[in-house]
Amino acid sequence: ASERHWQGHPLPFRVSAMPANLDSSDLKSSSKMKYCEEKMNPVLEDMVSSLLEVCPSDPEEFMLQWLMQQDQHDRGGINSLEDAEREQAEISRLMHEARDLKRQKAKMKVQLRAIIAQERWKRGLPNPPPLTTQAVERIRMNIKRAAYSGFKGMDLMDLFMRFDKDGSGELDFDELKGALRRTLKIGPKILPDHEIHSFCAIIDVDYSGTVSLEEFVDFVNSKSFHVG
Repeated sequence: ASERHWQGHPLPFRVSAMPANLDSSDLKSSSKMKYCEEKMNPVLEDMVSSLLEVCPSDPEEFMLQWLMQQDQHDRGGINSLEDAEREQAEISRLMHEARDLKRQKAKMKVQLRAIIAQERWKRGLPNPPPLTTQAVERIRMNIKRAAYSGFKGMDLMDLFMRFDKDGSGELDFDELKGALRRTLKIGPKILPDHEIHSFCAIIDVDYSGTVSLEEFVDFVNSKSFHVG
């Protein structure tokens, strides 16, 4: 391996040979030499380079502080349980905001489709036909088959999590469309995009614009569903 330099001079700390007090079995072990070269040398090089740049009066204290700073960096600046709790609270807050934004986006899409449908009606243009009961049952059966996992039976929660690409706990139109197309293998010839919109409206019983796990499970387990 190439040597690192400081101000044009090679640093005199690279581990290039095994210590003399090791027995013959250790000397024959290439794994220890590889460990020194790959794990120890990079750390030693960085530490000694920093030491030579500062030339502190107490090099031992400097090296101890340097190692502590590296450890803090590796832990992402988290020094205590309180720091970890604050980080977790911030992550939870951001996830909650992301879910709210997702709901708002989905609601806006629903409102936009309603406006488009109303405008088409005003102009005397035809709107796509509603989803048929047969199509709904076909989707339900495909979901059940996809959720079946051998001896465990149906695992709807696991299937829902596979559909929920952003981990928000809710499915929007794009996630449902991707699930129907890719996982359930229902092509546009069998189920056009406008029928997917109708399907979302059917199972979104709280009119949130997204489908929750509870709504998803209720749809799959229900004996019948209203098709409007």
